[in-house]
Amino acid sequence: MFSLDNFESLVPAKILARGLAYFNERAVERLEETTKGQWEAVVAGSEDYEVEITLAGKQVKAWSCDCPYDGGPVCKHVVAVLYALREAAPAKARKGKTKAPKMSFEDILLQLDIEELREFIRYQKAQGREFGEQFMLFFSDKDPGMDVEKKYREMVRQLARRHSDRGFMDYRGTFAFSKAMMPVLQAAGHAIARNNFREAMAIAQAVCLEVMTVQQACDDSAGNIGGIIQDGIQVFRNIANSKAVAPETLGQIYAWLEKQLPDATWFDYGDFGYEMLAVAESLAPHVDPERFLHLLDKLLESRAATGSYREYTREALKKYKIRFLQAIGREEEARQLIAANMDIVEVRLGMVEEAIAQQDFLRAKQLIAGGIEIAESKQHPGTVRKWEEVLLRVAQLEGDLATFRFFAKRFAFDRGMNTEFYQKWKDSFPPEEWPEVIEQHIQSVLAEETAKPRKFEWDSLEHALFGRLAPIYIAEQQWERLLHLIPPDPDEHILSQVHPYLARNYPKEMLPLYRNVLKTMADKAGNRGEYQRVAALMKKIKQDIEGSHAAIDELAASLIQQYPRRPAMREELGRVLK
Repeated sequence: MFSLDNFESLVPAKILARGLAYFNERAVERLEETTKGQWEAVVAGSEDYEVEITLAGKQVKAWSCDCPYDGGPVCKHVVAVLYALREAAPAKARKGKTKAPKMSFEDILLQLDIEELREFIRYQKAQGREFGEQFMLFFSDKDPGMDVEKKYREMVRQLARRHSDRGFMDYRGTFAFSKAMMPVLQAAGHAIARNNFREAMAIAQAVCLEVMTVQQACDDSAGNIGGIIQDGIQVFRNIANSKAVAPETLGQIYAWLEKQLPDATWFDYGDFGYEMLAVAESLAPHVDPERFLHLLDKLLESRAATGSYREYTREALKKYKIRFLQAIGREEEARQLIAANMDIVEVRLGMVEEAIAQQDFLRAKQLIAGGIEIAESKQHPGTVRKWEEVLLRVAQLEGDLATFRFFAKRFAFDRGMNTEFYQKWKDSFPPEEWPEVIEQHIQSVLAEETAKPRKFEWDSLEHALFGRLAPIYIAEQQWERLLHLIPPDPDEHILSQVHPYLARNYPKEMLPLYRNVLKTMADKAGNRGEYQRVAALMKKIKQDIEGSHAAIDELAASLIQQYPRRPAMREELGRVLK
């Protein structure tokens, strides 16, 4: 278990060394227990990073750091704080049960009177402009004349400039900007909680508009900027879902969305347009359904002529329109639109499901056949496969055993071995018939692969047969056939596939194969990670294969002797011998 006592043995050596260096350089600042077991700290590096760690006694229950490190679960900043916590633990234990308990922020706040609070606020405003602006925005409902959206847009703009370089925000900058935007989005949540929908709406508008500008000039490979925009759209949803919101506010949100959605940018840089459209759809019954239908028609016209995702967008908008017409009870118009758009997979599938529900299987198969024809004309094999899976379901429902077996067998083997469809195929036969059926299939595979010409050295008959028959032998628990199917030159990947089934049943046969693989792996290994992989496999073999200890220890010792200039290998293999 991960704890302050043992974390050094569980963290990669490189990260551990860097974290220890940070700790020794006293880079851990402001280490504080905010609530029982919840610790926060700032680690000074190329930037200041905030680390949070949750402890239960000495056990580490959770940790986080806002640095962009993605090479593993623990970064050097977390390690530095773990060292600091371990150092602080004895001092904390010695401290006073005699000392008065530390007062919390809330304790002190509740002791202040109104004049003391006003004095503090005036003092903070005098120290800097930013506090005053945040104060005014927080209480914007007290000033009807304030242009709240303008103020928040300027705030977001300033934050974006601070984390950009000549108008471009790099990968690391997106993390810092995302963190800086959290208080702005939290302000929207506080505003909704106070029923200050004017401020919340202004924040949502400012975030969506300004951050979309950032989105167009940044490296958002981590998804931070897109996430902020989605959070902004979520604010609109939260306002709309509030029981206290006035119809006038819902109309204002709808009008803003109605104005923004014709801008193709919302669709070109992600799914933001569709998310905004979903909000507009939820508001439409409270505003004017006709306005939403008109908006969809307008978007269909504006998106029809341009855009690299023209077909996808048009189909999505038509599906929105069909669903909305059905939701407001205009079934006849929805049916007409469905009939005119049967080339859209989801639309046709809806009709197929309706026919299946009515047990009109002939109609369902006719619709599926039409869908396959359209998909083949568009060269969409994935869509053809989806339609065929529906045909399989229809065959099962109507008791068409021949068709069911045909598709179940095809799906079981057309992309490697699919155990789900293999079981469906197997279950369609009586148990007494199955051995003959599967043996016929095995013999047909043997004949097919034997007759096939081999153009490449790597495409040997032995490897081809292993790839196709090993999953069947495993499914049928034919262990001896599986053993004899192993190619004469198996690699680690092949042995790992058969290991769970053959290691204990055929130890004498498996051990020589593993010795050859281990020797090859060790000869090719060139870094500690690869040495660790060899050592881990050796330990697994000693654990799983009876009578393997002496042979594996002998191999490890010979490799240590063979490579005296590989200290990392000697160290890792030395652990195998212990």
